[in-house]
Amino acid sequence: MPQNPEKAAKELLTAVWSPTGEDIPYPIDPAKVAERLGVKVFKADLTQTVSGMLIKQPARDPEIFLNGSDSQNRQRFSCAHELGHYVKRTALPDGAAEEMEYVDFRNPLSAQGLDPEEVWANQFAAALLMPRELVKSVHKEFQNPAALAAEFGVSTDAMNFRLQNLGLL
Repeated sequence: MPQNPEKAAKELLTAVWSPTGEDIPYPIDPAKVAERLGVKVFKADLTQTVSGMLIKQPARDPEIFLNGSDSQNRQRFSCAHELGHYVKRTALPDGAAEEMEYVDFRNPLSAQGLDPEEVWANQFAAALLMPRELVKSVHKEFQNPAALAAEFGVSTDAMNFRLQNLGLL
């Protein structure tokens, strides 16, 4: 099981988003990243309190459902968050994840920082959508958090948290 969400996100980006080793193109599309891993992504009518969910049934491809009424930025973060749950689970010993059955929800409790699994998925999502080195590089040009958020396709709140965690605020 990957212990470091930052490292897991970086490895995933290198493997499926920018495998040639060239600069990472951004904004990163978490739905395309998911699809390249064989995870199907759908927009759905979910209850207001659920932003996204990951469903894995035995012998079936995993699926991420995003709340279609959420903003585009929220959907992107929710997709990356659910992808984090998937990545963490698939790091189990060979074959164990394939037979697992689970459902994960991203809801308001996910952001409270109380559940270690939710914290890990949020950190993974932030690192996936706003890679450390890329944010540091682009931050030199766009020091305004709102401008940076627009560049990376995330909310200003998400960018502010990321900048704070990277020591750039």
